[in-house]
Amino acid sequence: MTMDRRQFAAATGAGAMALLWQQACTEVADTGEVSAATAQTLLDHQGPRGIYEDAEELERLRAALANMINVQRQLREFPLDPDEPPLTVFWRG
Repeated sequence: MTMDRRQFAAATGAGAMALLWQQACTEVADTGEVSAATAQTLLDHQGPRGIYEDAEELERLRAALANMINVQRQLREFPLDPDEPPLTVFWRG
């Protein structure tokens, strides 16, 4: 399989975003918050910073990121009963 420049950029960009998100998760686990540098790097990777150029808005974003990471962690750690059937079953017809 050959990749053109656009496909290669998309593939490496997805990998970079995954690494950046892991960095943010590690920061929240260690300190309870996402650093301003990590938040700004996440923003830069997605495009222009827009309203997050304002320091107050950036602080709100950092708090929201930390909250989202904590919710994600809680959902993943939620205990499931292995005997409980799923709510949705997909059948191939």
